[in-house]
Amino acid sequence: MALWQEPYPVIVPDSLHSAVGDHLLLAELLVRRGIESPDAALAFLDPDRYVLASSFDLPDMDRGVERVQHAIKRGQRIGVWGDFDVDGQTSTTLLVSTLQSLGGDVVFHIPVRADEGHGVTVLALQRFLDQGINLVVTCDTGVAANDAVTYAAGRGIDFVVTDHHDLPAVLPPAVAVINPKRLAGNHPLASLPGVGVAYKLAEALFAGAGRAGEEAQHLDLAALGIVADVARLTGDTRALAQRGIEALRHPQRLGLQVMMQLAEVDPTWLTEEHIGFEIAPRLNALGRLDDANPAVEFLTTDDLSRARILATQLEGLNERRKLLTDQVFRG
Repeated sequence: MALWQEPYPVIVPDSLHSAVGDHLLLAELLVRRGIESPDAALAFLDPDRYVLASSFDLPDMDRGVERVQHAIKRGQRIGVWGDFDVDGQTSTTLLVSTLQSLGGDVVFHIPVRADEGHGVTVLALQRFLDQGINLVVTCDTGVAANDAVTYAAGRGIDFVVTDHHDLPAVLPPAVAVINPKRLAGNHPLASLPGVGVAYKLAEALFAGAGRAGEEAQHLDLAALGIVADVARLTGDTRALAQRGIEALRHPQRLGLQVMMQLAEVDPTWLTEEHIGFEIAPRLNALGRLDDANPAVEFLTTDDLSRARILATQLEGLNERRKLLTDQVFRG
């Protein structure tokens, strides 16, 4: 016979109880999450009260920013290498948009899952570098790409790796390896997914260009990637998701506006559930069943006709995904 196991009792500080409007259950839940001070509680509940950690807390951020700034100043071609899931798609879009806004000469590549698989392979990289690339910036991938980074170095081409996946025994010989896994587990940046790392790089680059705060235009992308990747919602990751969901309630990207219409999602009431069960599956279908590179155009286009065409294609792929999934379950 199953028995209920009551949670262990917690002591709620009076100051915390008062700070949350004398809501005892909420105060107890916060204490169970390790949040006991009024300031920490209010920052957890209200993203506008949360102060984002410095981008430069991430190891190698200074080296990465310096190398990207050098490439932009010298007119060197920057190649952004992404990944085909939603975290990778949004990361790629965010970095491409940021670098172009700062005057960079930018091309990008997202591997086609069926042909290239995941990560940075030497064979695919060879073709990419032949476009005259001087610097490769990865997003949501690259931390284990030792062979590819070594190959590029042999051609005199630098790598800046931004990733969040587990660290290998030996890091690739890149100019910078920006990965929150290099931080202590309790650091406010430790749970960032790929798009979160890309956002912090954009934050640092805009600040360095005297345009601090412009990265906020990409909060919607951050929320999409964070929720789709099921990232742990602590520290900056939680705040970026909260702020990004609010931005998505007033969508500025034509592609997302059309997608929400087709999915019958009212953006005014959008929550993380709409991202996880309506928006993300449509974008993921692109990477799983086809070529995810058009996702960047979908998320950046200012052409309504083009947005409608791409959104309709995503609808078709998503219907195909659902059919294939149903066939698998029916066995």
